Amino acid sequence: MSGLMTGRWLRPAAANAPVPIAPSLLVVVQNSLAVAWRALLEEVKNGLFSLCEADEDDITERLYMILGEMHAAGEAAVSGLSRFETPVREGNMRSHDRKHKDKQPDLAFRPLRGYIQTSNSVPAAIFIECKPIDHRHPLPSTYCRAGLVRFVNGEYAWAVDRAMMVGYVRNLCALPGGLSTCLDDAPLASELALHGSLETLSPTALGDIVCQSKHRRAFALPGSLVPAGIITVHHLWLHPLEPCEQSRCRDNTAKRQ
Repeated sequence: MSGLMTGRWLRPAAANAPVPIAPSLLVVVQNSLAVAWRALLEEVKNGLFSLCEADEDDITERLYMILGEMHAAGEAAVSGLSRFETPVREGNMRSHDRKHKDKQPDLAFRPLRGYIQTSNSVPAAIFIECKPIDHRHPLPSTYCRAGLVRFVNGEYAWAVDRAMMVGYVRNLCALPGGLSTCLDDAPLASELALHGSLETLSPTALGDIVCQSKHRRAFALPGSLVPAGIITVHHLWLHPLEPCEQSRCRDNTAKRQ
């Protein structure tokens, strides 16, 4: 019982500013998802899973189980994965204002103690929201207004400065053009409190395009009167071997050139 209620631990003051997450940790998560996706594509190829027929939860659950296998393998699966606890699917987390106790980000990667400097390890994680992209799930309504906005309004990742969106692309849509064109819409950009333009980052180790967008957050953390400030959201879109449908998202990239 050494150390239990002996006075050596003093409860720290609540943080009044978002905890910074090193971009290098996002790189590990992005590479892990890229590897897990290739394993899922092998299942599709062998007739064990159908990306075209599965819904969002089916895909996320399968990726989650593959990520668990990878975590058990550690560094043999992805370099840096041993810096994290086992990924969590739909782990309950309250909103910033405590009005909602059971918000459920699709996936969460929680670094081991020491990789994020925080006074509370519960809300200090890399939270991920996953959304399908196809004709039934348009970018503006599904990916942005039902997904990305949750990082802006304090439902998800309110205690950190970075988070992640993952798109399950089943049509002819790609980064950066599809998302950049979507965010060019002034009303939508205003709803998402977009700060600056979409930026392209280094790709995953397997060549997947990664982008980031920045968003202003107007809410304040408990105990603070200062807005939480900018959150940077990384975007990783994952594609099947062949498109499930021939619908397209709007992409004005060519018109800009």
